Amino acid sequence: MTRSVLLLPVLAAVAFAASGCTNEEPGIADPQPEYSTSLSTSPPSSTDTNGTGSSLEPCSLLDPAEDLSEYGRFTSKPDSNDEGASEKICSWQKQRDDALDESLVVGLVVRGAQSVETVNDVGGGVNKGEVNGRAAAEAPNPQFHDCTLAMELDAGSRIDVVVSGMDDVNAACDVAREVAYLVEPRLPEA
Repeated sequence: MTRSVLLLPVLAAVAFAASGCTNEEPGIADPQPEYSTSLSTSPPSSTDTNGTGSSLEPCSLLDPAEDLSEYGRFTSKPDSNDEGASEKICSWQKQRDDALDESLVVGLVVRGAQSVETVNDVGGGVNKGEVNGRAAAEAPNPQFHDCTLAMELDAGSRIDVVVSGMDDVNAACDVAREVAYLVEPRLPEA
């Protein structure tokens, strides 16, 4: 039973990272000043599987006790889950004190073989922009109220901030942006 509970955040992060994040109108509801948006119509680009993402460990980029404390207490899987040679996942799930508390899962997914240009539209468009000058794309998913914000690591790799389990897609994208602005300075130069 404990193993299933620990795998839930990882599986949720994988599912939602693959799907992205949307809302009913294209764009970002409350963008950070440095984040500009526009609808993406670019086709997927080819990628290099030996890029920056291959050496980056997502679990080392976020300290939930400090970085996520405003949202509550979080449990995490102690090490990243390798999903093949080009994908690494680490996720944290909010501990709920009451069954009526909103759920929240924050995940980081390093995609060593996918660029920001390959972020999928999952119903709310793909909003291209920047996080602290780094190329980014946000994909809100209004059906499942989750959000993925991908940031470029290099031309062939990216890191996704995935937020799921919330009651509102706009709130999920707000959290994804806040986490992205925390994580971005900890990433290697693009």
